[in-house]
Amino acid sequence: MKLAALLLLPILLLSCNGNDTSEANSLDGVWESVGYGRLVKIVDGQYVMAEVTKISCIPILDGDISDFGEALYVKNDTLTLEDGINYYYFTRVEDAPAICKKDSPERTEAEQKANDPEYNFEVLWHTFDEHYAYFELRKIDWDSMYAHYRPKVNENTTPVELFGIMDEMLNAFNDGHIGLDVPDEIYEQAAANSEEEEEASQDPPVKRLRKYLVAKAVAEKYIPKGTAIKNNNLRWGILDGNVGYVQLNQMMGLADYGVSDTLSYRDYWMAYFEKGEESLDSTSDELEGFNDSLDQLMAGLDETDALIIDVRFNGGGKDEVGMEFLARVNGEEKVTFTKKGRMGDGYTPTIKVVQPAVENPYEKPVFLLISTESASATEIMTLSSLSLENITRIGSRTEGVFSDILDRVLPNEWTFGLSSEVYETLDGKNYEGPGIPPDIELGYPRDTQLFLKEVMQSLEDGDDAAIEKALELIKE
Repeated sequence: MKLAALLLLPILLLSCNGNDTSEANSLDGVWESVGYGRLVKIVDGQYVMAEVTKISCIPILDGDISDFGEALYVKNDTLTLEDGINYYYFTRVEDAPAICKKDSPERTEAEQKANDPEYNFEVLWHTFDEHYAYFELRKIDWDSMYAHYRPKVNENTTPVELFGIMDEMLNAFNDGHIGLDVPDEIYEQAAANSEEEEEASQDPPVKRLRKYLVAKAVAEKYIPKGTAIKNNNLRWGILDGNVGYVQLNQMMGLADYGVSDTLSYRDYWMAYFEKGEESLDSTSDELEGFNDSLDQLMAGLDETDALIIDVRFNGGGKDEVGMEFLARVNGEEKVTFTKKGRMGDGYTPTIKVVQPAVENPYEKPVFLLISTESASATEIMTLSSLSLENITRIGSRTEGVFSDILDRVLPNEWTFGLSSEVYETLDGKNYEGPGIPPDIELGYPRDTQLFLKEVMQSLEDGDDAAIEKALELIKE
């Protein structure tokens, strides 16, 4: 269901005057999330979820709890929602905050300020203040940021101006998991204003390389007769020397939604996301589709003498996808890392994440090719690979953005995301920021365009440095 529609839903939550549940383990009642800033009201199998801060309460979702199946349950009076490797906990509260109550003065005032630029700035600021996990690491003094940017916003600030102020403030984090989405007309006007300011520069526009096209060029050189599916998100073939080569270019886009592989890159993703919005469990969809593909892939590469997995052009998606691939080269389930979410001055309970395994894994040498473009869910795959002894990582440090994106909505219906979680190795290392280093460093540039140009130049000169390094190690 689309966000605009969600905000117009009847607000069951807001009519709450208390918790009338009569059974200790009943789902009925008001539940507050442990971290993550969410509140849920359940009555007779129907739920409404809202995002809350100290100054806001915004309903985002409603439906029938049966939609969650066995992923939602109560144990020891704690409501638990499972989603892949994630566990979200909710505890009972006696009542919803006043701002969440229908017809309350606080709620009426908040509704009247839905499009007020000052109120929207305050909600965004409070959301980060309550949930962002990396102020210290990113060297952000959030109170000073408030003092600098808040005076720029007043009741007469236009939407385009407000977007510019917020965007500038958030760009200071240098965090790839922070983003602000606004209606197209606002973004286009802001972009036009920016172009007008830069008209004095007479430098000709620079043609930008695209990751999916560079990945295609690598594949055309090394596996010209290989297999490509899911709009080239997954490619594989056998190199000289009986070495398997796999490109996994997104940790999503792999579900069997019936989207044609013949569509253009843009049209494929537009059609795919439209189908995904209709799903009640996109994570399961991705894993089911990916496992079908993995069965085909591993059947074709099972007799190779070594395996190269190339995720240098993979910007992320679902954490579980990369870990599912690693399961095919892992014969023993094991805890490989931990995660926790920001909660007040501390964190939510730590979740120990288990790397899956299979009974008959691929046990020959595996080489994982990584770069600064290996981000988010791709870094989770890399993080889990640190505990698997048969994997060697080649390339350069990953991007350094591990947290799941905490998606939020502003009162004016703009959406934004932030990093609220901390991922750590079993010995307590946190690679947020610098990224995970490879075992064999190739010195790729951190800048996207410089990295892509280096790969293309190496192909033009004859070979891909990372693939050739893996082949060299295999021969030793």
